[in-house]
Amino acid sequence: MIVEISEHGSMLKRDHECFVVHKKDEKTEIPAEKVDAILVTANALISTQAVALCLEKNIQLVLANWAGKPFGRFWVSTPGRATEHRRKQYLHQNTIVAFKIAKDLVTCKLRTQKKFLVDLKGNRKTLNETLDNSIKSINKSMQNLNNLTFSPSFKQTLLGIEGFAAAEYFSAISSVLPKKYAFKERSRQPAQDKFNAVLNYVYGVTYSSVEKSVILSGLDPNAGIYHADSYGKPTLVFDLIELFRTKADRIAVKLFTKKYVRDSWFTSSNETPLGVFLSKEGRKAVITIYLQEVSDTVEKESWLYCRKIINLLTTEH
Repeated sequence: MIVEISEHGSMLKRDHECFVVHKKDEKTEIPAEKVDAILVTANALISTQAVALCLEKNIQLVLANWAGKPFGRFWVSTPGRATEHRRKQYLHQNTIVAFKIAKDLVTCKLRTQKKFLVDLKGNRKTLNETLDNSIKSINKSMQNLNNLTFSPSFKQTLLGIEGFAAAEYFSAISSVLPKKYAFKERSRQPAQDKFNAVLNYVYGVTYSSVEKSVILSGLDPNAGIYHADSYGKPTLVFDLIELFRTKADRIAVKLFTKKYVRDSWFTSSNETPLGVFLSKEGRKAVITIYLQEVSDTVEKESWLYCRKIINLLTTEH
């Protein structure tokens, strides 16, 4: 289990082989053997003995900001489970194990994209040829993916399949938006239109949720399995977010098709005048619906997928 301390003024102490969490008038005792990780997102007091218990039991103790984005963690000075997991993670960058994980990530992404387009089609009273054609194209991509076998260039092949499906997918997404918000293509850093501005922000919030789970699991967030390593970039987080992009897409589409969006949500920048950004009002509105609808699911499922990766790394040879 993950213990999260998010209430200001809380205390984390140790009582023999148990953690004791004090919150105002509430006191909770948790056996260390049941704890996988502890996340502290509030101003809290942590005893050195509680830290020692984490290190003795190889329990991740992570410090994060109010939004859950980690900025530090405690490491045991001797090799443990996390060390072994990371060692295997580095060894399996281009092996059959990496292929299995990468193929599964792309498969899950395409499956959820297709499901979303089918749902959109079912909610429409009139025929949308773009939706139909995109669904057929994604079906074809899924067939190609299913027939794919391991080769040294599997990452490039998977990226090609994913990229083709993405172009069809976002064409379909644009076709269901109100005409004033339709877009030609995905745009990032900065967004060139209002829909992509919202989508980029939702993706950014999702990155934080996934990164938290990756760090808590003990895996190295900077050692990607599918995406190529890039200095200073959490490429394993880039890998796992593929599982949840469609959840973010659903939020963005809902905001536009249900007419929640307001012009006051958007602003421009003097530095990049051609870009579109979310205003403070827009960011608040988007993060509110994210926290209400998908935050808990993303954190839970990304944690479970990290455990799945660890299992594959430690059982496959």
